[in-house]
Amino acid sequence: MNQQGPAPPVWWLIWATITAAFFLAVGIFETTATSTGTQSWLTLIALPPFIASAFIRFGLLPRVTPPPRKFLFFILGLALAESGGLLALILGSPWKTPLAAAALVLIIVYIPAFIIRRP
Repeated sequence: MNQQGPAPPVWWLIWATITAAFFLAVGIFETTATSTGTQSWLTLIALPPFIASAFIRFGLLPRVTPPPRKFLFFILGLALAESGGLLALILGSPWKTPLAAAALVLIIVYIPAFIIRRP
């Protein structure tokens, strides 16, 4: 990776791939029956990755200036948002759908429109 970081199409490709993978996971896990033996409080395990992802997006990404570091935080934040959503889907509880929607919102706010290549 050079000092300017990856080209904007790379950011968009990674974001689109993670978004599509999450929709695929929602399609797979949302069609399966919700397990009745799972405690509903257990799904709250998905909240720390959501909080960390939101902190990275709104707290760190606007302040980080070197593009390679910004790219690293971009990938980390996306991974945390998706992992929280996958945890909610896999654990399967009454909170499965709202937490999956929260994960989708967090993934959407990572749209790399803030990446502007200046000559």
